[in-house]
Amino acid sequence: MAHGTPHTGDTSCRICGSGNTVLWKPRDLSRELRPEDFSITDSRYGLTLTLYRCADCSFIFASESEIGELVELYEQLEDPGYEEGAESRQLQMRDLLRLGMAAQPKARNLLDIGAGSGLLVAEAGRQGLAAVGVEPSKSLVATATQNNRGELIQGTFPHPRLQGRQFDLVYLVDVIEHVSDPVRLLADCAHALAPGGVLLVVTPDVSSFAKLLLGQRWWHFRLAHVGYFNSRSMNKAAGLAGLAIQSTTRVRWFFPIRYLAERAAKYVPLAWLNRAAVRVAPLRRLYSVVVPINLRDSSAFIMTRKG
Repeated sequence: MAHGTPHTGDTSCRICGSGNTVLWKPRDLSRELRPEDFSITDSRYGLTLTLYRCADCSFIFASESEIGELVELYEQLEDPGYEEGAESRQLQMRDLLRLGMAAQPKARNLLDIGAGSGLLVAEAGRQGLAAVGVEPSKSLVATATQNNRGELIQGTFPHPRLQGRQFDLVYLVDVIEHVSDPVRLLADCAHALAPGGVLLVVTPDVSSFAKLLLGQRWWHFRLAHVGYFNSRSMNKAAGLAGLAIQSTTRVRWFFPIRYLAERAAKYVPLAWLNRAAVRVAPLRRLYSVVVPINLRDSSAFIMTRKG
């Protein structure tokens, strides 16, 4: 099937239900998915499942038949590289918590869905919030427990242990692009919001300049990402879930220069410099410096329940 060719089958839009979808990007993987394909630190940029685009709401998504058993794969996920960057990632969580508290300054509790190794839960606890996280990866939950990062529940949301509980702040940080039914997830989040509560959704923006510049080599094109949003498709999904977007902003991340240089080497010839940083002490110290970066290709949507 050629790029842009209409089709039939199991590829109706998973947001608006439209069958007016076209093949947008062919699959790059010739085998079945494995847990390691979902690593948070995966650097195989441009590697995706077959992606389709909805002509009605612009959502880009993987075919339902290719996704497989996502939950089971995430339960088995192990990603030791993620914990190696915990110190810099903690700065990210502090920044994201600041965004949420600005939107709901009276917040007293917080739910983090897809909580990883508990970095946001831990930061919220340090700032006086009663925080709980839900995370499917057994390994990441074990890491959170070993590091005393607060309450993490192994599993997916909604979870029986959270039934009936409501929260002033609910976070979906780089999660919604990983799920097969984003509207249902957003609706479940809406039900978990206390009166006046705020949902903060962070996800890559497939209409960003960075994506337009890099095309199919964009760093957010990964096997783990089965849905790609822009403002139009997110507005549609939020509305169908009973939510209204109050504001949108670009988010920044914090990384050691070493991490950025290693990833940049996939686009420009930096391998020689990265090798030198291992041997040359001043360069090695420079590479350890953590810097904020905002490539303006990741959006934070602040949402509240309609009405």
